[in-house]
Amino acid sequence: MNTHSLDLYSNKENQISKKTPRVAENRFRSFGHDITNITLRPLDIDSQDSFDPQRLGYYAHDIFNYLQSIEKLYIPREGYMRRQHEINEGMRAILIDWVIEVHLKFKLLPETLYLAVNLIDRYLEIVNVSTSILQLIGVSALLIACKYEEIYFPDIKDLAKITDDTYTKAEILEMEAKILSTLQYNITTPSSFRFLERYSRLCEFEEKDFHFAQYLIEMTLMEYKMIKFSPSIIAISAVYLTNKLNDVKDLLPSALIEQTKYSKQDLKACTKELQLCLQNIKHAQQHALVKKFSLPRFSEVAKSVNLGTYL
Repeated sequence: MNTHSLDLYSNKENQISKKTPRVAENRFRSFGHDITNITLRPLDIDSQDSFDPQRLGYYAHDIFNYLQSIEKLYIPREGYMRRQHEINEGMRAILIDWVIEVHLKFKLLPETLYLAVNLIDRYLEIVNVSTSILQLIGVSALLIACKYEEIYFPDIKDLAKITDDTYTKAEILEMEAKILSTLQYNITTPSSFRFLERYSRLCEFEEKDFHFAQYLIEMTLMEYKMIKFSPSIIAISAVYLTNKLNDVKDLLPSALIEQTKYSKQDLKACTKELQLCLQNIKHAQQHALVKKFSLPRFSEVAKSVNLGTYL
């Protein structure tokens, strides 16, 4: 799979550094505030975020309770690959590695990647496909995800070019229509990244901690066996493992338990699989993920030699 001349087609909108929204210096308004809440309830993360229009501290708990309640509606079922005749897990891994590389080169938003992979898996769950159109499915799913998540997204002719012109613009558009029709236009679904943003905030992660946890959850995109875990389980397991590797005393803070209702026992299986993914990533044939998280913008977390040397 060719990423011919990718640097020519970078998403310029996403290269622009976005200013951090101004948050009120005072934690409470100068008038009209609830005195009872101030005097009886300790100030928590959500209270601090109440003036941040992006974090919506006063709604955050309810929002993520809802997202957790619907997260299994539109995720692929475990074992779907057994019904495919021509493709296998290894071919899927090669495709996702290529999608990660393209996503990085175009400088697309994180959510675009997770949605694209979700669309690929859900389509493959329903339709038996040949190896000759696997990359076409990948680029078309990425186009759908771009249209859904991005403000400015790559032109279709540029997406055709990154396949080394293996597919035409018309073929990409035709496959886009097939994917949408097959999935009955059900696109919206919460990702492990969205949950990670929330959980890392509750744990007050530093930037490097967040990038390491992000590295872990993106590994799961490559691993077909990780489909069996829900996005929220993957996200909280990544937070748990990051805390464990950092020798944090409270591996699962009470705020996280209150938000997710998960216990340490609930995370045991997923955390073990994440550790295996981390141990095996250096020996994998696919390298886009390691290359991505070796960059300074991702705190170079992939350069850790093994589990024991992180931080």
